[in-house]
Amino acid sequence: MRKLAFIVPAFAILAGCATGNSYLANRSTTVEMYHIFDIKTKASTGVVVKAAADGLAQNTSDIHQVTPLQMGKTVPVEPGRFVIEDIGAKLAGSNTGMGAMMQMAAMQNGGVSMKAAKCDDAVWTSRAQRSVAGSSNLTLYSCLYKYQAGYRLDTYAVFNKTEGGLYQVSRDIANSLVGTPEQWVNKTILDTVHAIEKATGAKAVRLEGQPELTELPSGALVGKS
Repeated sequence: MRKLAFIVPAFAILAGCATGNSYLANRSTTVEMYHIFDIKTKASTGVVVKAAADGLAQNTSDIHQVTPLQMGKTVPVEPGRFVIEDIGAKLAGSNTGMGAMMQMAAMQNGGVSMKAAKCDDAVWTSRAQRSVAGSSNLTLYSCLYKYQAGYRLDTYAVFNKTEGGLYQVSRDIANSLVGTPEQWVNKTILDTVHAIEKATGAKAVRLEGQPELTELPSGALVGKS
């Protein structure tokens, strides 16, 4: 009985240590998200672009956007679609010093390379970034395609988040106040779509995406995801 009295607390301590170690272990995770929306409207490109840019700016402070000229182009029947370009792998295969640096960075990042959205033929593209020291680095790409029935908005987010370690408690507090990285991406995407809806009077339809959004644009219909 005396031995048992010592053994039970010992197991409890080890279990507590395991839980604590799991919480304190430093973890780095790369997350990808994408969502595609259809907006049927006759609103001009300028109106939709301004609304999208204003909506995006509600949650970001570092935005790079481009409105390519459409000289000589006809409005297509079907909208375009973004593709994911693995910049790291592309450069790693080159013989440049940058390629070697990208390959080394990918190895240090668990084999995860640098990815970006390629928005060929889009009437508006943007790259929004948000960096939180010791927590996450996020990049959100938006591609707006015009077609005869309206517009298609493709969004793609890739970010690396850090969890665990001695700073996890402060991260938990910050996340409870401003949201997790995933929640920030969702809110930014949805606010952009809401802004387009408000400016055009149209209702956006979410066609596909991963993972599921916790909220949908007002009155939106959900397609397969």
